[in-house]
Amino acid sequence: MKKRVVLLILIISSQLVAGQVRYESLLRARALSERGEGKEALATLSSVISAAPDADLLLLRGDIQLKMQNVALAKSDFMAAENLKQGAGLYGLAKCAAAGGDALAATSYLEAHLKTPFKKSEPEIMLDDAFSSIMSSAEWRSLWKKDWYKGFERKKWEIDLYLRSGRLDLAGEALDELSSSYAGMPVTDFCKARVLSARGQYREASALLSPLTTSLDAPPEYVLALAEARAGEGDYYSSALLYGRLISSEYPDAVIFLRRAEMLLKAGDRNPAKDDIKKYLEIEPDSFEALGLLGRTYAEEGAIFEALPYLNINIDRHPGKATAFSLRGDAWLAARSWTMAVEDYTMSLDLDPNSATVNLNLGVALINCGREDDACYYLRKARSLGEKNATQYLSRHCIR
Repeated sequence: MKKRVVLLILIISSQLVAGQVRYESLLRARALSERGEGKEALATLSSVISAAPDADLLLLRGDIQLKMQNVALAKSDFMAAENLKQGAGLYGLAKCAAAGGDALAATSYLEAHLKTPFKKSEPEIMLDDAFSSIMSSAEWRSLWKKDWYKGFERKKWEIDLYLRSGRLDLAGEALDELSSSYAGMPVTDFCKARVLSARGQYREASALLSPLTTSLDAPPEYVLALAEARAGEGDYYSSALLYGRLISSEYPDAVIFLRRAEMLLKAGDRNPAKDDIKKYLEIEPDSFEALGLLGRTYAEEGAIFEALPYLNINIDRHPGKATAFSLRGDAWLAARSWTMAVEDYTMSLDLDPNSATVNLNLGVALINCGREDDACYYLRKARSLGEKNATQYLSRHCIR
């Protein structure tokens, strides 16, 4: 009996490790491809696929092959994915056919794709450059004579477009139309919640989204919307848990680790947050946001020597970013290294002279260097830019 239990534990452990390797490989390959490192992305995927063929990894490798104009290899991957998961490879096969100029085959595959649960939205298809060569064909026009989407789907895309463009008025009008025709549907409540969040009504948005996300197979966009609403109402730990749920379900975007880290930091749980940022940096080592966040987190803890490597790398890789210098300046300020802080704040203001906070901090650093006359210029500028904290320093050091 004990042997069986040990064997079962070993099997489960090996499956968990294999799943983690698969997920990390997917994230890493996607990031490499987006950075233009296609060969490295293919190598990352191929090592995992050769050990255990997987439909999602094959689809990603097919997309990368197609991006590199390896159409025959891409088609092979999409076919393999289709054999493993019926319907999953059809969209990729349509793109391969379009790449070869075969409008008939491309639209045939695409028509089959539109009948599957993997159906992409019309805006996504229409904006896909893979089909640009056949969009003027008779076959393409014939395909789109049929209405493949429901009215609520189109209205949802319309609301999304308005929200992304900041047109809350138009989003509200579209929501009214959706509600009048499709009241009580999950998609209607989801869209209403998004509009509420955009208006800053986070608690009301959360109340709508919570029942929509109780099922483990709830759409990821619903879970994401709830995570953002929870953050908006200040419930950072609940938001972090929702991002963790997406990670557990292998949401295919590494930025989810960074979003969870931000929530954990706001919830005061620093160590897991730092682990998440480091995980993200393994995948996106040049991320300005992640390098700055990790460096700032260490600096706020007083761990200046742990902070500096990340802050230094951020400056090396993003020398044109004012914030890269001001973040390191903040670390020097916290460490009471006034001269070093002055140097970094000065560099930051060379790039962005109208930062109220940096002008204030430079003034404070200069005071501590014994340079009050120089400090007063920056303190006055900070106050003119709306930094109220500059007033107390001006009254102490700049009024004779």
